[in-house]
Amino acid sequence: MSDFANIFLALLFEATPFLLAGVVISVVAGPLVERVLATAALRNPAAAVAAGASAGLVLPMCDCGNRPLAHRLALAGRREFALAFLVAAPVINPIVIVTTWLAFRSAELVILRLLLTVLAAVAVAIVVSRLRRDIALPLEAAPGEPGGEGHAASGPGTWAPRILEEFFELFQFLVVGAALAAAIQVFADQEEFLSARGVFLSIAAMMFLAFLLSICSSVDAFVVAGLGGAIGLGPALGFLVFGPLVNLKSIPMYLRLFSGPAVVLLVVICAQVAFAGAAIAELRAW
Repeated sequence: MSDFANIFLALLFEATPFLLAGVVISVVAGPLVERVLATAALRNPAAAVAAGASAGLVLPMCDCGNRPLAHRLALAGRREFALAFLVAAPVINPIVIVTTWLAFRSAELVILRLLLTVLAAVAVAIVVSRLRRDIALPLEAAPGEPGGEGHAASGPGTWAPRILEEFFELFQFLVVGAALAAAIQVFADQEEFLSARGVFLSIAAMMFLAFLLSICSSVDAFVVAGLGGAIGLGPALGFLVFGPLVNLKSIPMYLRLFSGPAVVLLVVICAQVAFAGAAIAELRAW
């Protein structure tokens, strides 16, 4: 149980600052971002998708921090931007680009990771935004808070209560996800995933391992690089592309913020893009 407690607390301490930062940015900068998106250029879906996929370069957030802002923007009707930002921001940001390069010293792997993530973001934005029903679930909020009546009241005087409300609303789902991820790391045999044979099986195994481990995108490259030559380019890409987008830590929060059909489509599309891209990269390397 001590191992479980250590891993659980490590995941929680690692993710909580980013979640809090994401909530603060969502509450403080959200109205400004909404106004920017209201410009004529971003009413065009293609422009909104492109802007959302690249927004992480100026709003660097990990997979825990970008969800509150993406949720707020989806509620405001900016579906294409919100979905592209939700998927791309955990990887398409300066911190992750630098750490991936430092871990592997491979321009090819860095470029492929970025390209596959952008492809997944564009695909998710195009497909999920076509859903007829609302994709974002309103939080239980008081008037003047996101999802509540009187949303126009967004001045500095309302920031503190709204930040606390939204943070603790999401924190409970982060706790659930971190507990599941810690349990898997302690009680599951990870060697079974690393010993998988065959191109497709090894890629699928590493993607599933990434889902279970739920490592923050800012440090996951060092974990994979630490395996040395045990895995090839394809399995490494599968881990690095799929893990930040879909993992045990994120699923409970996805389900709290977004509708079931939207989450299912997001998971399926990200899995398909990560697996196909990793397989092509591995086979080409032969």
